[in-house]
Amino acid sequence: MMKQRKQQHELLRKITMLGLFTALTVVFGMIKIPVMGTTVKMDLPVVVLGAVILGPLAGAWLTVIPTLITFFTGEAALFMTYSPFGTLLTLFLKGVLAGLLAGLVYKAVAKKHPIGAVTCASIVAPVVNSGIFLLGCYVFIWEHLVELAEQNHVSMAVLLLGLVVINFVIELVMNLVLCPSVFRVIQIATKNKHT
Repeated sequence: MMKQRKQQHELLRKITMLGLFTALTVVFGMIKIPVMGTTVKMDLPVVVLGAVILGPLAGAWLTVIPTLITFFTGEAALFMTYSPFGTLLTLFLKGVLAGLLAGLVYKAVAKKHPIGAVTCASIVAPVVNSGIFLLGCYVFIWEHLVELAEQNHVSMAVLLLGLVVINFVIELVMNLVLCPSVFRVIQIATKNKHT
């Protein structure tokens, strides 16, 4: 009876935490920082922390709502005009795989070094996120991006710099600063709660 009650309590705690992290991804996903012609959203650190604390599947789930928001608010309108299916597939894959793989990497390294594992997960998420985005661009809309670059008299390198590299660097730095720090604070708070 006691074991069952403990399991129910743990399940309730996880569901509550998942709800909290989902709400945080929505809130932080609405925060957009304009940087050199691109916008950086603030939800990726929340996804990484959710994947670390609640597991890889939670990390994958935490990207679904922000992806839907991106889709329905018109942020992906340029890409949608060229390939609606490719855009939707790319948006979901880049998010879900970033959250899932961040959680799996954390799980693989955590027993040896928890903070190092969070740092690894913080690196994996933007690498996967940006890598899948580039792959999706290449597969679904590459020729349109080349035309767009030519129409605006810029090289593809400059266009990609604006679209991906700046966003990647900011996401990476943001994750590396925020995720290990917040994780450490959570570790200390949890430890103090039990003592």
